[in-house]
Amino acid sequence: MLLTASGVSKTNSLGLIEERKTRLDGTVRRWRCDLLELDPGRRAALRYDLRADRPVHGTDLVLRSGTITLAHFWIDRPYGVYHWIRDGKTVAYYANVGTVMAITRDVVSYLDLAVDVLVRPSGSLEILDEDELPDDLAPAHRRTISAALEVFITGARGVMQEMERERERLDILPA
Repeated sequence: MLLTASGVSKTNSLGLIEERKTRLDGTVRRWRCDLLELDPGRRAALRYDLRADRPVHGTDLVLRSGTITLAHFWIDRPYGVYHWIRDGKTVAYYANVGTVMAITRDVVSYLDLAVDVLVRPSGSLEILDEDELPDDLAPAHRRTISAALEVFITGARGVMQEMERERERLDILPA
């Protein structure tokens, strides 16, 4: 059952949801986000508004306070995408390579495979954090990383267009 909030601002989301990232070393990070759309077991869209400036590790990009993060997760894709928006304009898209383990009403949980892809509005790509991969990384995880990188190396523009369509469809409003 697909649930969607329209004209989405902090005051009319579907409520709060936890985004839970498990790293390869087993550490866990959690964030409370506004739930924008949910198709349990399949996909979810979340929103998080930055309250302070935040540099993006490994790049020259600094996300300014007030930047809106639209987070998109799918159970059947080897990545999630963060679409960063400031003053109504796309700042960048950030793909977190990994495996989504659960999408429920309460939580989006995923295994972070360390590698990330930053896509600028111009279409330029930066592949980040490959140096963080352990030498003994499981072959299945290597295949997941390879599949995600192939999507962005060969089709970043398609992902960008999809994220812009989703932004329009969800009718994102400023905080």
